[in-house]
Amino acid sequence: MIRSIMAGLISWELIVDEKKKSIANHHPRIGTIFIKFYGYFLCLFLSIFALGHLKAHEFWIEPTQYTPSDNQLEGHLRVGQNFDGMALMYNENDFETFKILSGTKNKKFDVSGIIGDVPALDVQSKFSDLIIVYHETKDKFVDYKKFQKFKDFVNEKGYPQLIDEHIQAGHPEEYFIESYRRYAKSLIAIDGVKGKDKKTGLLFEFVLNENPYDLESNFISANLFYKKRPIADQLVTIFSRKNRGDLKIEHFETDKKGYVEFIVEEGREYLLDSVIIYAKKGDPEKKEPIWHSIWASTTFLVPERTL
Repeated sequence: MIRSIMAGLISWELIVDEKKKSIANHHPRIGTIFIKFYGYFLCLFLSIFALGHLKAHEFWIEPTQYTPSDNQLEGHLRVGQNFDGMALMYNENDFETFKILSGTKNKKFDVSGIIGDVPALDVQSKFSDLIIVYHETKDKFVDYKKFQKFKDFVNEKGYPQLIDEHIQAGHPEEYFIESYRRYAKSLIAIDGVKGKDKKTGLLFEFVLNENPYDLESNFISANLFYKKRPIADQLVTIFSRKNRGDLKIEHFETDKKGYVEFIVEEGREYLLDSVIIYAKKGDPEKKEPIWHSIWASTTFLVPERTL
């Protein structure tokens, strides 16, 4: 079901791109204004349509190019499953933070845009070499109508004990609410590969210990931080693909120092994902969230002929 929905959403995304080109070529004076409204309403429609199907899946930043030839940065905010998802529009009402940090200097700047922009990241970079794009959403909410969906979610993300905790707390097994917030990063190399990943100040984030664009081996390691401290025994899922196909999914667990290490391959794009789920002091009778989840993701590419 998710796969078929994703295929439809991606098809609509391609239609938007073609419509943009057609309008720009034939009606350049009205093209810009029309495209903004066209993109806004289409993305709003797709967001509402997909909400019920995508509410428990990954969120990531997907650059259109991980090693752009100029300073123009473009990238999608995506939500989906198995490294396949719909593109979300730029909407400053949906996020707390959207910034770009230099990997070589202690400098950063805000990502600006206009509501309805797709891709949501479309700016001129002020930095070269390694840069870190990072994004924090505002809280969103899931209304669980069936307990089985909650069970599937916590089992998938490494928190099966929450099923018993939910029952022991006397919570309802249908029509209860979870709030969630996403924290996403992406590493991009512009006109050079110098620099390193670093903490951005996000509540929950990966920090790579190696620069994927300047590797000396086929290993990459990362530390996972929660509230700026390493988090131990945390499930990490690593999705990778090549040329948008050949999907691989691997599962790891952080050690006592929040450390995880894995083998990488040339030409593959990687998505690191982890989720923390914990109880909230909400009243389900008042439709207040009784669970909260936070999601960390990082994307990067290991270029060909780097290893």
